[in-house]
Amino acid sequence: MSASASVVDGSSLPWVNGRSVWESMEPAFRENIGSSQEAALDLLSRYHMRNLWLDPETSRRIDHIRTDAGYRDLSEAYHDSVEEAYFMGGEVDLTAEGRFVAGDYFWRPPGWVHSAASPVGFEAILMMEGEDADEGSDRVSRVVRPDEEAGRQARAGDVGTVGPRGYVRRAETRFMVWRPHDDSVTRLGGSGPLRSKVLSENVDTRSASVLVRSVAADWVARPETVDRERFIINVSGAVVVDGRTLAQPSLVRIPAGAGGPQIAVASETELLVKVGGPR
Repeated sequence: MSASASVVDGSSLPWVNGRSVWESMEPAFRENIGSSQEAALDLLSRYHMRNLWLDPETSRRIDHIRTDAGYRDLSEAYHDSVEEAYFMGGEVDLTAEGRFVAGDYFWRPPGWVHSAASPVGFEAILMMEGEDADEGSDRVSRVVRPDEEAGRQARAGDVGTVGPRGYVRRAETRFMVWRPHDDSVTRLGGSGPLRSKVLSENVDTRSASVLVRSVAADWVARPETVDRERFIINVSGAVVVDGRTLAQPSLVRIPAGAGGPQIAVASETELLVKVGGPR
């Protein structure tokens, strides 16, 4: 029997300080945050998170994060996992990609060296893909690299590699046009027209991350059963799931082979929809 959909009320989760999640991090990540555990924990004290999804088997995770003013990574580094983020507020400078504000997005293939610095603090949905052969992604890790390698691909054997989605360095979605939504992959269905912006897409499997909004104020849908895993996160506005109103950001996960719950949104609600490859 297929697994059923999961609903996470993200707005009801307590903020957890980074120091408290040290032990739950992948060893290959936490052991490379700073030159010592003391330095790493000091940095993590300025990092706060709500975990929306965690798969220990693949190391995939989706977190709602925010940082205090003055947050700065202790070194340049790359990940063996794909990293993806949608920004909801504040400002952060990433040495590989530039300055990010609300509405900006990146999809970074494994191996690209970067660090983050935020004088004012920032808020984002941060996603680490974990093990996924279709995306060229391995387990979550952090590999420290010299400062001069910032913005370069430094993983052995992967020089120049951008993977099946390319390297989306900074998509400024406020400058992207809302287009009529192609529902052939997301399969949200619904009672009214949708508009969307494709943030990244796998050219081989058509897995994608898409920003979606309803044109009508009374849009209602029940995502149909498909052979792809889907995550739906309301990054702006409230979403109503089986009659339960969830403030931003909350998460609905629909496994491959499972049908979705009834989803309704009001006007101005924007949904970040992550669709995996066929299973």
